[in-house]
Amino acid sequence: MNLEHFKLYTTDDFIFDDDFRKIVQESGHSDRLKVLLENLPEKRNEINIAVHVLRGLHVERFHQPYQRKKDLWHQILQAQKKQVRFMYFRYAASLLLLIGVGSAVLYIAAKKNVDKVIVANNPPSDNATLILADGKEVSISSKQSTVHFSSDGSGIVVNDTSGVAQAVSNDGLNQMIVPYGKRSFVLLSEGTKVWLNSGSKLVFPSVFKGKTREVYLEGEALFDVTKNNEKPFYVKTDVFKMKVYGTKFNVQAYLQDNAYSIVLVEGKVSMNINNSVQLTEVFLAPNQKASLTKGQGNFEINNVENTEIYTAWIEGYLTFVNEEVPDLLKRVSRYYNVTIETELPDNVEKIYGKLDLKDDLERVLDGIAFISKTKYKKEGNKYVFMAN
Repeated sequence: MNLEHFKLYTTDDFIFDDDFRKIVQESGHSDRLKVLLENLPEKRNEINIAVHVLRGLHVERFHQPYQRKKDLWHQILQAQKKQVRFMYFRYAASLLLLIGVGSAVLYIAAKKNVDKVIVANNPPSDNATLILADGKEVSISSKQSTVHFSSDGSGIVVNDTSGVAQAVSNDGLNQMIVPYGKRSFVLLSEGTKVWLNSGSKLVFPSVFKGKTREVYLEGEALFDVTKNNEKPFYVKTDVFKMKVYGTKFNVQAYLQDNAYSIVLVEGKVSMNINNSVQLTEVFLAPNQKASLTKGQGNFEINNVENTEIYTAWIEGYLTFVNEEVPDLLKRVSRYYNVTIETELPDNVEKIYGKLDLKDDLERVLDGIAFISKTKYKKEGNKYVFMAN
């Protein structure tokens, strides 16, 4: 086995190399893969990703017609011939995985924007993780983190102390992944501020080039967008797309939830439902909330008396008005990264109040139990709420 020609390989080079595919696919070559990893430690990450993709492509959980497989491979090969970067290839490969294998890995197609997104889950981690466009990962262990991008996107300061550098490309995207129990603040290269709540992900370019500024969100975030009339700002989710006319708003778009919402604090935004035949923009004015239930084709617009109810989480508070107890407990479980179950009757009253999340978890749960006239018990690593 000639190792020299592997030394300059990228991940997609490994995947498209006939010899490497044989090493991965034929069980009798496991020793050759081991030799490859031992002799090319600097390529271990690229090799492991390529092995993961190739092995996944050969798990046949769902039958695909031969012609369909051929067409999909043709799309990938065409992408390679155009010498697109690794992020685009990852999109193509994951598309094949999703259709042919039914897998659940998130990859972003990043040629010029974030239009093409395959939604799925990231590997679980206890730390917030910044994934750069070149694949480098920065793990952040603090409960609340800050990530500041320089104006040209090449310099990154984490928690005001450690610096990270990256090469800026036209099609590279960064991901900020915040697990349950953590929160993060991200200052984008053009000055937009984004607060990310627990269990959230933001996908964005190092620097916004072209005629628009586009980001992709899963979870919950408060945006304070820098005004630029020449380059409008868009927020995309798996269900809807927003155009920002100004400036401050909260978006809640957890993939596992059935209901999404946008609350406008300042300025003006509009929304369109993805893949909808209705092209008319739906506008929000300050102190209005747009709610959308998955599977429905219309936003419900309501006035809100106090937008701080929806934004106080960035200060470590939960403010709630006329809220269902199970919905509030879901928010608390995300914030503290704990499992909370409910065994409550349907007639439990909706509640009002404000909780200081800087207190320890059980003090918060005691407060909810008192306000809602319920009780809870701890069973192993989970909490169970029930009627008094």
